[in-house]
Amino acid sequence: MAVIAAMVIHNPLKHTVTLGSYHPSAASWWAGKDLYIGPSGMNYLPHFAVLYSPFHFLPIAASEVLWRLCAAGALAGGLWRLARGMFGAELERPFLWASLATMPLALGALRNGNANALFGGVTLLAIAAAMEKRWWLAIGWMALATALKPLGIVLLLLASISYAPLARRLPIAILSLAVFPFFFGRPEYVWSQYHAVWHNLGACAAVTDDRFADINGLLRTIGAPLAGRASTLARFLAGCLTAAALLWGARRLNETPRALWLYALAVAYLMLFNPMTEANSYVILAPALAAWAVFFLFNDEMDTRRLGWGILLMVAGMSVLPTLMRPWFGNSFALNWHPLMTIIFMAILLRFIARAGSENLCPQRAASA
Repeated sequence: MAVIAAMVIHNPLKHTVTLGSYHPSAASWWAGKDLYIGPSGMNYLPHFAVLYSPFHFLPIAASEVLWRLCAAGALAGGLWRLARGMFGAELERPFLWASLATMPLALGALRNGNANALFGGVTLLAIAAAMEKRWWLAIGWMALATALKPLGIVLLLLASISYAPLARRLPIAILSLAVFPFFFGRPEYVWSQYHAVWHNLGACAAVTDDRFADINGLLRTIGAPLAGRASTLARFLAGCLTAAALLWGARRLNETPRALWLYALAVAYLMLFNPMTEANSYVILAPALAAWAVFFLFNDEMDTRRLGWGILLMVAGMSVLPTLMRPWFGNSFALNWHPLMTIIFMAILLRFIARAGSENLCPQRAASA
């Protein structure tokens, strides 16, 4: 992050996504202008324009550096809390390995200032809080994730299915999200932006460009992409299957892997079925890959090291192969490879839970792996 900060300070206008969407959205909010111009503009809730405003009003270099440091801090803090929840006092080595596994897929988003990095860190903090049974904190982090990106609603709803204490708090979270923008704008303006974002999200859901790394990245390779109603139906059915898989796994798992299973399902669904998933979006998946890798590597009670090393090998492939293959395939390799690795990751977890779900899956010590 020190290197990235130095690069940003040297030229804050280079390699940044903030100038094309985040800064204009904050400026438009306070000027009472429309936030949405279609899928090429801002694709978040009006909340984001308010939340980004403190960065918008800073000098540009300070704004760009601080925005990236907040994202990195959320990722690092989330990994630390998750490692503590999983391994207690013996968290240092798992935290080191989790950091090493997360960093390669996170650096691109951090360098470009992509909101996916902060979103990934906040969702990670939410899972860590749920693992610690700090329900108000968990639902708060999930609400913040949704305010940052509408994709956060997936984790919010799945977590409410998995944890009754979160389900009881869900109406308060939804109500808080609904009223938040009204504290920072005229009611008629806020209503108009709610109306506009609904149409904007619908336009985003219909995007079929060959530049995204969702499930269509794979299907386009075989000449069978999903579009229109077929794409909407696929997302709906996948959501139902994800909820069913969550309930199935929750009955077979102890507290620690239960939270990790929720985490993996939520972020895998986002990677595969958000039609605007980019290669940089996999910063959201990276901490889930890392969490399961250290769960397998440092689990003294089961012989699962090979699974841990396998996930780390997947992370290395996702980090290195797209660059190595670029001379032959351009940027299209990652559009296929990343969703394929996501599917394989979920297949590994499904097989593991199906075969070992009746045993004690909660690691007690991060001993001498």
